[in-house]
Amino acid sequence: MLKNYFKIALKVMMRKKFFSFISLFGISFTLMILMILTAFLNTELGNNAPMSKKDKMVFIDQLSLLYMRPDTTMVLDSTYVGEILEVDTSYTYDKEQTSRSSSSPSLHFLEKHMKDIKAADNYSFYSNGHSYDVFLNNNKLTLEGCYTDANFWEIFDFQFIEGNAFVKQQLDNQEPIAVITERAAIEYFGRARQVLGEEIELDRKIYKVSGLVKTPTSGQMFLDSDVYIPYTNMHPKALSETHFLSNFHAVYLGSSPSKTPLIKSEIEKTASFIKMPNPERYNELEIYALSFVEDYAHDIVDHDEVAQSKRIFAGTLIGLLALFFLLPILNLINVNISRIMERSSEIGVRKAFGADAKDILFQFVFENILLTIIGGMIGFLLAFVLLYLINSSQVLPDTILAFDYKVFLYSIAICLLFGVLSGLLPAYRMSKIHIVNALKQNIYG
Repeated sequence: MLKNYFKIALKVMMRKKFFSFISLFGISFTLMILMILTAFLNTELGNNAPMSKKDKMVFIDQLSLLYMRPDTTMVLDSTYVGEILEVDTSYTYDKEQTSRSSSSPSLHFLEKHMKDIKAADNYSFYSNGHSYDVFLNNNKLTLEGCYTDANFWEIFDFQFIEGNAFVKQQLDNQEPIAVITERAAIEYFGRARQVLGEEIELDRKIYKVSGLVKTPTSGQMFLDSDVYIPYTNMHPKALSETHFLSNFHAVYLGSSPSKTPLIKSEIEKTASFIKMPNPERYNELEIYALSFVEDYAHDIVDHDEVAQSKRIFAGTLIGLLALFFLLPILNLINVNISRIMERSSEIGVRKAFGADAKDILFQFVFENILLTIIGGMIGFLLAFVLLYLINSSQVLPDTILAFDYKVFLYSIAICLLFGVLSGLLPAYRMSKIHIVNALKQNIYG
């Protein structure tokens, strides 16, 4: 039976070339966009190395110092008691923000106040976003640096190709060593292997390469760095300053995703007990303890309220998915209705020879699934080519989009869903048509 359905489906597609072209174009283009979007989301938000445990992480990327002053509002309420006007006065007490200063926390603040978070199994303090201009053979090369502690390598699972991460003793001894990425090795040394023990000069200081890691595929946060150095090699002024604000970040790792709310709550509670060093200027502290998704959404939307940033990000993403998903389905339903209506005589003949509604329904859904699978294969090839062009042209700097088995399974699922949804309604409608009406040529005229 399936063999006959397959033959009929191929003949119908060849006979109605225009409808087949419109359907294949809509399916392949839509699936190409969806697969590109899926690959991007998998790269940015999936549990990929070096952030395979991101759903267990909590980040502190920003502090806000505020000066709040009391704000008293007087409310007058008048009423008549008999013929006498009586006035009742009440006061509401609130706070008014008069100044705010926001930035990343300092190392001093983190080490003094944020080390003892009991709900977390591990923590790391790091400082990224340091750029170094290097001149090699009269060519300018810019490398991005990140200063880290030893715990950094326990939380993030970088894939080491050569060497190892630096440990606490090397950090305490201020050893001038560095872990570099493949990208940095190629750009600086002209090769992606055998770079251990080589020297790299950054900001007039020589570092010995102690480890080589695969370049992360995502450009988010510290993952766009080329060189990782023990933070004890930073300028002494950066390590000795006692201000709350500077350029460090913190990450905490819980034993499970269920621990992240506890970590966030403990961080916020700890911050509420911190005494401000200069209350005449700033008398309140606001800390942002965020999960990875919250941090990602807040970086993109940058709303004052983190929850609102997450809602806007999620709403925009869902809206885009709905746009690329529902519109093609509606278009395909209309195309399929027109295509199936032209075959009303065929349906009438089949019913006259004993075919029931279930057989008719299955045949048309099968034909539509076959059509969408062919369109999905074309879309898959188009997406593969487009991903190659995106990665080679660096349209998304520091981000490498790639297919993996998850993307492939998502694509297959999308193809099947497209086939069923866009073919079920018109097929069901035609399967219920009466034999006499199906045999009339002008039934829909």
